[in-house]
Amino acid sequence: MTTAECYQILFQFIGTIISFIALIASIIAVVLTYKNLSEMRKQLNEQQKQYFEQNRGNLVFYIKKSSVGITHDLIIKNFGNSPAKLLSLSINPDLDWTKAGQSDIEEFNITKLNNIFLAPNQHIGTIFDFSDFEEKELEVQICYTTCDKEYIEKYRIDINYLDKVLTLEPKIEDELSALKNINKSIVSLSEQFI
Repeated sequence: MTTAECYQILFQFIGTIISFIALIASIIAVVLTYKNLSEMRKQLNEQQKQYFEQNRGNLVFYIKKSSVGITHDLIIKNFGNSPAKLLSLSINPDLDWTKAGQSDIEEFNITKLNNIFLAPNQHIGTIFDFSDFEEKELEVQICYTTCDKEYIEKYRIDINYLDKVLTLEPKIEDELSALKNINKSIVSLSEQFI
């Protein structure tokens, strides 16, 4: 074997080692690129989910003391940024007006509402008199669609707090205070219907 042949074998060996190192580096680069793309895809999916959750419709049923009278307002409001369609609302025990001492206004039961479209920040509501209502906890199930997805949410409302809400009755001393209270009542009612 001549010196030229030895150098040729040496160069082939070095070339093979360099090719092998390049192959390993390429494999490592492919694996790292795949991991990076997977992580980017996860972050993108999380961002899309977060964006969806921030911008979807969100229907909530709640009760608040009416600013006028002894009744309470039962409200379904869309707190989300997209429209939502109320499919059904069930309350257990049912808000039956006969339990509240009235029998002639059954058609105003809020649980009979369905297929109601609510724009963002829009609400619908009715009233109910809890003064003679015996039950103290309500189980609420609200079903609605928004952004082509259906949601069913369940929660409890403790109505014991309704007896602990402080309310003030207006004192009418003269014509001016009477007109101010009438104006306040009209503004309160118009806010509920808008």
